Amino acid sequence: MIKKSVTKKLKSIVGEKNTILEKEELKAFGIDNVLPEIVLSPNNIEQVSEIMKLASKESLSVMPWGSGTKSALGNKPDRVNIVISTNNLNRIIEHGASDLVATTECGISLGSLQKELNKENQFLALDPPHINKGATIGGIIATNDSGPERLRYGTAREFLIGIKVVKADGIIFKGGSKVVKNVAGYDLPKLYVGSLGTLGIIVEATFRLYPVPEYSETYLASFSSLENCHKTILTLLNSNLVLTSLELLNPGLTALLSKRNNLDINGSEYCLAIGIKNVEKAVKDQISAVKKICEQNNGKGVLISGSQEEKLWEDVRNFPCNVVKAESVVCKASILVTQIPTVLNMVKQLSDENGVETSVSTRAGNGICIIAIRGDGSSITNAVNNLRAFISPLGGHLIVQEAPSEIKKGFDVWGDIGSGLGIMKRIKSNFNPDNILNPGRYI
Repeated sequence: MIKKSVTKKLKSIVGEKNTILEKEELKAFGIDNVLPEIVLSPNNIEQVSEIMKLASKESLSVMPWGSGTKSALGNKPDRVNIVISTNNLNRIIEHGASDLVATTECGISLGSLQKELNKENQFLALDPPHINKGATIGGIIATNDSGPERLRYGTAREFLIGIKVVKADGIIFKGGSKVVKNVAGYDLPKLYVGSLGTLGIIVEATFRLYPVPEYSETYLASFSSLENCHKTILTLLNSNLVLTSLELLNPGLTALLSKRNNLDINGSEYCLAIGIKNVEKAVKDQISAVKKICEQNNGKGVLISGSQEEKLWEDVRNFPCNVVKAESVVCKASILVTQIPTVLNMVKQLSDENGVETSVSTRAGNGICIIAIRGDGSSITNAVNNLRAFISPLGGHLIVQEAPSEIKKGFDVWGDIGSGLGIMKRIKSNFNPDNILNPGRYI
């Protein structure tokens, strides 16, 4: 419980208009029915620092908040006294177009940043979900979220070259710089990627950029057999083709996306979505080669481009949001590419055995499966636990990205982190010794 005197001090730091205290407004910042006592929207980094100094002194828990698009990720918080909203930290500090480098405050949305970078024919090569819902730079870094184009470009770790963080004690820490190779020793900025707000409040980031590709096309190929589909994946990955994205859709998802996007493909079959971005001639030459490989494995394809292509990839990126209407538990499994058929067959088996519906979108180039499961609570819980038990001996890992609060009680959302858990806990204790940053949600 925050003392009235402390509430007054917190309010004075950011001003009345940047303070939320009313319960009805606080509900928008709740996680698993845990509400904060106060929401503060600082105008600058110095105000973030002052908030954290006071929170540290008073042993108050703090949760960073961007747009809330990934608020379902993680365990139920132990407690939330203060939410620090980064919505006012939304400036582009510097865009060195000639050097393909940009520094931004971390409350800026990726969509807004891309619009500005596009004016110089450049972009930040990240395509996580919820761009259209305001996903912020800080949130993307904190969750290490990515999308289908991870195959070509990688994740935030590949682009982040500098960072500014407010630590739990309020001290402002800066790591890295505008040059790609900027420091000897440990690469501390990378440590914050995927840290889920437990090591500090990310307030600024510097990224390297890419030129916007000239042209784009996507080839959709449906396969009556998962075996032929997988054979095609392996052939594509072992070719000289430079694919931007390679997504495998199970029949359930193929049917949904086919109907939603008016695609001329068989919704009852497995489907590969193969996207290529480059100069126009390179795209067309490579698409021709892709088509040939698919046809050799009995794949039947259709070529899409323009707005239809953009809409398809938006749906794939945001899956299951806006695609699957019913409330779903969303899991992310990481497996070897060679294990994709085994895991997909297991998902189908679990669907039949547990009476649940499943839709699966697989980043076929790197073995990431996004699995949406729909059904009653106990059936979903059994399906998740059985799937994790199946994947773990294969050397894979499964986390639960989204789930209703009641269903979350039936499993550990993170799963077994392994032998590195102790090291991570010691790192956390050094950066966040009093456990006031996002307590309970992560390690």
